[in-house]
Amino acid sequence: MNMKKAILSMAAMLVCAFSFAQQQSEIPYHANDSMMVTVVLRHFQENPVDTIQTRIMKQKFYEKISQSRARILSWNVVMGIGQIITLRFKPEYTREINQVFESGAWGGFKTEFYPTYDFTPVYPVMLEKEKQLHKNHK
Repeated sequence: MNMKKAILSMAAMLVCAFSFAQQQSEIPYHANDSMMVTVVLRHFQENPVDTIQTRIMKQKFYEKISQSRARILSWNVVMGIGQIITLRFKPEYTREINQVFESGAWGGFKTEFYPTYDFTPVYPVMLEKEKQLHKNHK
């Protein structure tokens, strides 16, 4: 009898999970003509910060990024890692933005690029769905 309850319980959970996954695709998406990219600039830890800054300043990194077609959404220093910059720009400027980092940041930092999207409009929807999921399992 306990095995039967366990199987029924598992089946109910799978149905809920399937329903939950289908509902995620129903979250409205508002397209625009730009993209976001998060850039991680990892310090080469064998170099002191002053050396890194001098190098990227000689390469005019700050000037290049300020004159690029990217809008800086955030720029943070993360202790033990380096810097994390989130940019927004039109997809046709991807090559230009990449060249800013290749010619301005390389040698001072190891660069990593991650396509990014804004989760804040999705968060309240997901929170409500989570509450419903837990409510249905009580």
